[in-house]
Amino acid sequence: MMSTTASAYENGKAGFSIEVNGEVNPYEIFSIFVLPKSEVSIVGQNNLLITSDEVKVLVNEPKNWKLMAPEKSGAYRVNIKDLNSKSMQLNVLVLTPISDKKGEYLNSYRIGNYPSKPLNGNPIYNKPKGFFEVTEENQDMLLTPHFTLSQFVCKRTESFPKYLILRELLLLKLEYLLEKVNQKGYEIETFGFISGYRTPYYNKLINNVQYSRHVYGGAADIYVNPKNHGGMADLNDDGSIDEEDVQLFYNIVEAEFGKPSYDKFKGGLGFYRKNSRHNGFIHVDVRGWKARW
Repeated sequence: MMSTTASAYENGKAGFSIEVNGEVNPYEIFSIFVLPKSEVSIVGQNNLLITSDEVKVLVNEPKNWKLMAPEKSGAYRVNIKDLNSKSMQLNVLVLTPISDKKGEYLNSYRIGNYPSKPLNGNPIYNKPKGFFEVTEENQDMLLTPHFTLSQFVCKRTESFPKYLILRELLLLKLEYLLEKVNQKGYEIETFGFISGYRTPYYNKLINNVQYSRHVYGGAADIYVNPKNHGGMADLNDDGSIDEEDVQLFYNIVEAEFGKPSYDKFKGGLGFYRKNSRHNGFIHVDVRGWKARW
């Protein structure tokens, strides 16, 4: 196992939590994806101070707040403080509605087409309501303390702007798993990404299944490398990078299944061996039920 000394990792927790649009967030930085002029509901403890120069506060009551997202797509900041001056930054990321898409394209970016009907009528396979515009200027924005917007962008070479959609629950799951990996002694500040969001166009291009959770912003293919360079590292220190290293990472995640703290993160867990393109990785998603491969 890697050394547990001198770790740069900090869990990034604010010291208090809020429930925002149904998801409970304990982190100093969190991001939500909303349509223009939609309501944002926040539930928290008494005496939170919620302020913003960019987002209108509609309701300010004990433990309950409602905000109105701006009309223009883009990233907006809300500041939240408690009585102990602990703070949280909430990024309100306003989407470009899917209705703005012309054929397969949103502006010059090829998204492709989503299936006309959700898989088995399950609403988690509904078409996204919109997409967030990723630019050269905002691509390095922190969505949570340890994950940036650029890590989730579809792996294509088109110029900016690009577009994506993410589920907030996936961000929370990745932060949870990152903390567990660090607790095992693997000192990393973030995961390496093989894939985050995929457009339906790109997903079809690589011959993946039509209803991949990546297409709906609910999945990530990730690896662990404490030295922060490409590909899975030699996690078991046996001198080679192979499926045993992938299995070790897989087992850390699988060990969380069944714990009350992990229940809301139930989803898919996939094992991918080393090949000519990568050193192996695991897939995680937040589909809501257990799936393994």
